[in-house]
Amino acid sequence: MQERDVVVVGAGSTGCSTFYHLAKLGVKEPLLIDMLPQVAAGQTSRSTALVRTHYSSEALARMALLSYRFFKGFERELPGKTAGYVETGLIVGADEASVGALRQNASMYARLGIDSRLMTPEELSSSGIEPELDASHFSLFAYEPNAGYAEPSTTAAAFAAAGADLGGDFLPDARVTAIRRAPGGRAGYSVETSKGAVSCDRVVLATGVWSKPIFASIGVPLPLTVSRHPVAVFGRPPGFRGTRPVVFDFLRSAYYKPEGKDQLFVGSLSHELDAKARDSDPDDYPQGISYDEAVDFSASASSAFPLMGASGTYRSGYAGLYDNTPDLHPVIDELSAWGLQGVHCVVGLSGHGFKLAPEFGRVCASMVTGGSFPDYDVSMFGLRRFDDGRLLTGRYGVSTVL
Repeated sequence: MQERDVVVVGAGSTGCSTFYHLAKLGVKEPLLIDMLPQVAAGQTSRSTALVRTHYSSEALARMALLSYRFFKGFERELPGKTAGYVETGLIVGADEASVGALRQNASMYARLGIDSRLMTPEELSSSGIEPELDASHFSLFAYEPNAGYAEPSTTAAAFAAAGADLGGDFLPDARVTAIRRAPGGRAGYSVETSKGAVSCDRVVLATGVWSKPIFASIGVPLPLTVSRHPVAVFGRPPGFRGTRPVVFDFLRSAYYKPEGKDQLFVGSLSHELDAKARDSDPDDYPQGISYDEAVDFSASASSAFPLMGASGTYRSGYAGLYDNTPDLHPVIDELSAWGLQGVHCVVGLSGHGFKLAPEFGRVCASMVTGGSFPDYDVSMFGLRRFDDGRLLTGRYGVSTVL
């Protein structure tokens, strides 16, 4: 049986970030475990990997700002490694129902030091920030120049490699079958896997869409729904190529991510996609997109960008999964209330996982090692909030924007 101080279960972007931050804080030989053959082989590889600070939840906005700064300085923090970060800017287009929230957020961002500016449709159109966007039907815009996207698998691999450089190890192809208290009355736990058991003092569960069975096996109720999120990929025509800002379109409950030279990724911001979702099986769900989904995304993109309607092309589509909590905010907690001292979790990331991964990892590693983080009160993300009716809220009726 291997013996470790800390075992991290789940090698997605958040698990890899936690693994790195644990090693950075001096944890000796942390072990990262995943059931798949390599890091980021699960839902991280399907992330559209947006990096932005636009949240109406103040705690998440603070986290997002610190994560953005990490992505911006990734090569300084992890010399010789990259996240593939590309800064594009973000345009948030509000309908009339969201104007009040957009204005409230602008005041909050000014207080937090987030660079975000309000613009009327006329101001955006004349600015040249995105001349192909038809701004005429929107009520108000927020423009965030400090936003973009990264390469999700590369980012996770960089965190994992950096953790290994500091003495950690990665155990692939090892599905966790049970987490039991250490035998013989000893402190700590035995993490049992398909490759044998690992003895450890502390465990971090960063298990994403595979969390529910693990939590059920240790007797901890986790209100989590696994929802499917389709994405369509289109080709951008000449005149709409190169680096362009990401656009959140509240009118059509859609987002548009121009990537690389000529791709346009289109996904949904519809709250109903999560609120009315049936629980998906992460090991068996439709990973492509339907004809109707492709048509809907095509209609949104064509309406928002008339040039796409005239000359854009459909290329492909795929679907990923979100691990949604009832309030679409994460669970970051130690499970002491269930008698599991030393078992920590960062789950239920509800589509925020990648963009907040640097900060999720720092916070979770600090909790495990007894550190502090004065930036915000992490206790608000405790699992008990669902029993106590202390659900967290955002200002928007939009899914992952909150």
